Amino acid sequence: MKIYIVGEDDVTCAIIKRILNHCSTDFEIISELPARGGQIKSKINEFNKLATVYPVVLLTDLDATTCAPQLLTDLIPTGKNNQFIFNIAVDEGEAWLMADRERFAKFAGVSIESIPLSTQKKQGGRKALTEMDFNYKSSMFLTHELIKKSNKSELVKQLTPKEGAAKGPEYNTGILPFIVENWNIEEACKNSDSLNRMVNRIKSLIA
Repeated sequence: MKIYIVGEDDVTCAIIKRILNHCSTDFEIISELPARGGQIKSKINEFNKLATVYPVVLLTDLDATTCAPQLLTDLIPTGKNNQFIFNIAVDEGEAWLMADRERFAKFAGVSIESIPLSTQKKQGGRKALTEMDFNYKSSMFLTHELIKKSNKSELVKQLTPKEGAAKGPEYNTGILPFIVENWNIEEACKNSDSLNRMVNRIKSLIA
């Protein structure tokens, strides 16, 4: 199956590819469509239209919005094409990575107790959903709190932001190996319903 993928950054695109490979080996990525930050909102109709020809798999962060279904409605009020696989990571892709608590702790060189637990949260629907419980954005938790506890000096150097920066100078270089080599999606799904929904959407696409 030939598809397009859309991610906000290199880490997000790597997460999409890893999930695709987890679900099937019968995918050919035509192209990674650029959609940095706010570009997703401005290009969403283009992606939706493209999905009438080829499947488009998009992953974005929940960010400041508290309700994933509401974010989708806000972005595509007229409704999305069936082949537009629109996914929202709660609260960010980094939360999905840390949802594999044991392996991420080992990768980051910290104790597993340093990784937050998952909890059930209301997100606008009737049913509470299981997601990782961070007091603030998961990427900020990783770069401003968790990495300070790491015993891996090279990773600390890569992920620790310099003054005025949001992420470390080699953030992608530091994180991508975990996504490609270590991340156990099945374990992470136990702590993240939003990740599990994306996996199920991909499986339905190829069914």
